[in-house]
Amino acid sequence: MPTGVFTRSVGMCLAIVGTAHLQARDLDHGLELGNRSVDILDRVQSARAKDYVREFNTVLAPWRREPAVREFIHRPREELGAAA
Repeated sequence: MPTGVFTRSVGMCLAIVGTAHLQARDLDHGLELGNRSVDILDRVQSARAKDYVREFNTVLAPWRREPAVREFIHRPREELGAAA
């Protein structure tokens, strides 16, 4: 799906797939998808999309001490107004 046409859908899908990667213990790929999701969702206003990003943040709990995770956790709050 092109992001310019289905921006919200693409952003939500990235958050969902990123969450699945985290649940499979694949932190690097999960964070990559989570960051792409926030990049895209920064352009839309959607409570539903924010819920998916909050869920993504919740699944990050086992890695809270990792520098990349600490950095990511602040992005949704600052860029989307979506606190975990």
